[in-house]
Amino acid sequence: MFETIGSTFFDALRQAAERHLERDHSCIEALDAAARSASPAATVAAQEALAALDPAIMNLLLTETHKLLREHPGQILGSWKPAGASH
Repeated sequence: MFETIGSTFFDALRQAAERHLERDHSCIEALDAAARSASPAATVAAQEALAALDPAIMNLLLTETHKLLREHPGQILGSWKPAGASH
């Protein structure tokens, strides 16, 4: 379950990063990899990429990610398969 929710979180974070960072920014690549893979290495790489950002930018991305997830709770609930889709 947590791997899938992590994927949802990193995908939303990647979407926020795409809006505020340059297209080929290494942080976007790291977030995309973390969204596609539940591996600890991908998660660590994404965390390191976020930590390397200016704190104001990182906070902006996290705020927007929270908003994306809050406005679309179905993304999180759908991750709780098989129960998510039926409850």
